[in-house]
Formats: sequence, C-alpha cells, structure tokens
Amino acid sequence: MNRQNRKITAMAFRCRADAALGFEHVDEGSKRVTGYAPTDLVETGLVSLPDLIQQVCREEVRSQIQDGINRQGSFAVSCILLTKDQAIVEGIVIGKGIFTSPLTLTGIEGYIIRLQD
Repeated sequence: MNRQNRKITAMAFRCRADAALGFEHVDEGSKRVTGYAPTDLVETGLVSLPDLIQQVCREEVRSQIQDGINRQGSFAVSCILLTKDQAIVEGIVIGKGIFTSPLTLTGIEGYIIRLQD
C-alpha cells in the first residue's frame, strides 16, 4: 500500500523509572495501538513498555530511551510493536524522562505511535 495512505494512531503513557518500566498511566488510545485496555496495562501490571516491543529491537529501544534520559532530552525510536493478539506492527516510541531534580528521574512519559497501512 502507498505510504501516503497510512493510518496513524497513538496513545499517551507514563512509566515508572524502574527496570521493568511498568505503566502508571495510559490513555484510551491504548486499545487502538496495542489492543490492551488502559486497565490491562496500568492496574494489572502484567504488561510493561518493553513487553509491547518485539524482542529483536527491545535492547536498541531501551538504549535509545536511556540515551535521551542521560541527556535529559527527548527520544524518538522506530520499532516493531507487539499487540495483545501478537500482531506485529510498525511503531514509534517518543518521549522524555520526568525529573524532580537534575539527578532524580521519577518516570518516563510520551507517546506510542502505531503506523498502519
């Protein structure tokens, strides 16, 4: 399909600043982007940000997020997303670290964008 006819859907998110990158908040866009309802991602704690990224690109995504955090800037990472039904889709993770002081990271917030033909 022509790239000009692509649909773009997005969800806002906030993750904890821990090794798991568990979700603290996601908006209603999560259903269209991932197939998961917001309560599936936030309240159960069974699915974290890395779980939504295909295994082969997980380390690269984590590295680029960490680079953005280290610079106290933003990040934008192209990746392959895994949906609830295990569909593989093209995506982009965009965000930045949330700092309460220059050295205290409390979370990560941003958007996950799903590109569809």
